[in-house]
Amino acid sequence: MSEIKRSLAVVIGIDRYFNNIPPLQTAANDAQQLANLIEEKYQYQVLLLLDTDATLSNISEILAGFAEKILVFPDGNKVQVAADDRILFYFAGHGIALDGLDNAEGPAGFLIPQDGERDDSDTWLSMQQLHDSLIQLPCRHSLIILDCCFAGTFRWAAVHREAVRSQKVYRERYARYTSGCAQQVITSAAHDEKAADSLYRFGQRSESSNHSPFAELLLKALEGEADLTKDGVITATELYAYLQSEFGKIAAKQTPGFAQLKHHDKGEYIFILPGFDVNQLPPAPKLNENTNPYKGLQSFEEADSDKFFGRQGLTKNLVQFVTQHPLTVVLGASGSGKSSLVKAGLLPQLKKTQPNWRILSPIRPGESPFSALNSALGNENFPESLISNELVSDKDLQEASTSSVGLEKGQSLQSLLYKLSA
Repeated sequence: MSEIKRSLAVVIGIDRYFNNIPPLQTAANDAQQLANLIEEKYQYQVLLLLDTDATLSNISEILAGFAEKILVFPDGNKVQVAADDRILFYFAGHGIALDGLDNAEGPAGFLIPQDGERDDSDTWLSMQQLHDSLIQLPCRHSLIILDCCFAGTFRWAAVHREAVRSQKVYRERYARYTSGCAQQVITSAAHDEKAADSLYRFGQRSESSNHSPFAELLLKALEGEADLTKDGVITATELYAYLQSEFGKIAAKQTPGFAQLKHHDKGEYIFILPGFDVNQLPPAPKLNENTNPYKGLQSFEEADSDKFFGRQGLTKNLVQFVTQHPLTVVLGASGSGKSSLVKAGLLPQLKKTQPNWRILSPIRPGESPFSALNSALGNENFPESLISNELVSDKDLQEASTSSVGLEKGQSLQSLLYKLSA
């Protein structure tokens, strides 16, 4: 197992802007508190730049050192960054995005150093430059956290992927997280969002507390609240999942983002909580026919919903469509995953979000569709007035005139289904 041997961090916070750029209220305090937290709780060696120390020249000098695989501290101490090190880069201050209409790769994002000028992009730090500098470091683990307006524009400098759900850490998974390459990015706002209120093109963050909304949640997360699986380890994925979830509970109109740099592989940037002992992690459960997440040519069933992922967006869209339309037909080529989407994606979500619905177990119409429907209704204990002891024949189905499922003569199957849904 390849353990991380040393933790390094560059933490930048800027309140005191000049050159017609409005000052901020919380960025420097956010950076200071984060530096204190990771030094004390996680034993990081922190290079802290606040306000007048966070000039373009000073930040550029740090990034130039990355090309030489070194981190230069203000006292002249040079740390040679090695493969078994990890580095955290945090920026709190102003961010800006230039129009991406003429750029096929998307809008260009910039961080504004303390001495940046309002209308001179040459005095800003491009997110592309930050990206290109960081990927030159040999350390296996790196994490970028940006708390500024338009922070999500960093995704155009990175290889963007959706975040996966947080997973319990077993010994085998911990070994993979630490030995694999992890280059991850968490941003406080989407590419087209300000971190809070704004003044012209520059964002003015909230003054309602000593921290920005993002930083306040970030500090709580790193204090331990983001250990969602309660295993003593906070992964970058857990950190993002916590931030995304908690932002949904407050009124801040910003959307945290998650991305990965191009060298990211199978690792996870991790924060190890005090008292963690890798030997106390349970081994991964043995795979058998019931726990194997790979179904082959078989479809995922409703009981497999915990193993069905990667189609969250499609599932969400399908749930929304079904709740708004009386009839939904899912079509697709054989083997494309229609049954899995419905059974392991749609049905569990409907049961969570539509408590008043009566949802029948999936049925196969077969040669006698009403027989299958009768059985499904009986299994769900519907009132007997809806179900007859007689089974409906194909002829009756074609004529739609039987009373065996509570239909009046001439009443259609569509009418029955409407009554059931009502």
